[in-house]
Amino acid sequence: MKPKKYIVFRRAYEGRISKKLEIGREEFYHDFYIGKPPFGLAVFGSLLFMLALYFILNAHPLYGILIMIPGLFFLHASFKKKELALRVSKNGLWTAEFGFIYFRHIDHFEFYRHIGKYSSERMKIYMKDYKMYPMEMPFLEQHISHIDRYGDLKNILDSALIAARKRNANKKHF
Repeated sequence: MKPKKYIVFRRAYEGRISKKLEIGREEFYHDFYIGKPPFGLAVFGSLLFMLALYFILNAHPLYGILIMIPGLFFLHASFKKKELALRVSKNGLWTAEFGFIYFRHIDHFEFYRHIGKYSSERMKIYMKDYKMYPMEMPFLEQHISHIDRYGDLKNILDSALIAARKRNANKKHF
């Protein structure tokens, strides 16, 4: 799916759900952030920056400027803020890419790890009645490679999905 198709899915999903989407009222129990870059980037960037200052003051200033540019790049990359990627509540899952999706519309989750030159982890969110939404595949694919607490994610999502199914089953009996 391409980003334009994500928007099409979001509009179709919000148009088809029976309960009004009220994310402001949701109480999120688990937040997953995209991890902060390693501390080594800050150390490497600051060493390059100090080397550049040495060249500017004691040697040729042009060499110092040429070394300072990558040093500042590494320093800037090391101080990025964490970015919110996933949130789990009692009723559903919020992702930065797809927005809020109720657990009652999710069939199951699958996790894939691709190992190789460009290794990555992905989560597939399989939707119930996916043909109701303009989707080419029965799942939404979320990139989760650099998420903090990646090991806890599968257990938390599976237990939340089971709890939501039990609540929905109890509501149907009454």
